[in-house]
Amino acid sequence: MYVSVEVITMLATAAATLVAIVSGFGWMIARMDARFEAQDVKLELRFDRIDRRFERVDERFKRINERFDRVDQRLRLVELEMTEVKIAVARLEGPAPRLMAAR
Repeated sequence: MYVSVEVITMLATAAATLVAIVSGFGWMIARMDARFEAQDVKLELRFDRIDRRFERVDERFKRINERFDRVDQRLRLVELEMTEVKIAVARLEGPAPRLMAAR
């Protein structure tokens, strides 16, 4: 069997082209992985910063809720005092006058 120089050259060219394409694809994948890793680091930093902000906001909400609870408690006390004042005023005023005088 006779193999010409042109056939050997074509086979070598095809093999070299295939190796170049495969190595280029591998290089591209490695480069993409490195860029994705860098983006992951940036995103993690950003998410950590946002998580810290959420923790601060949650702490503020907790303080505001405690303040609302204190205000609610004070309003309940004022309501009780107001009821007592109403009763005292009603006792001072006496019974309501009737519309028709009794005979």
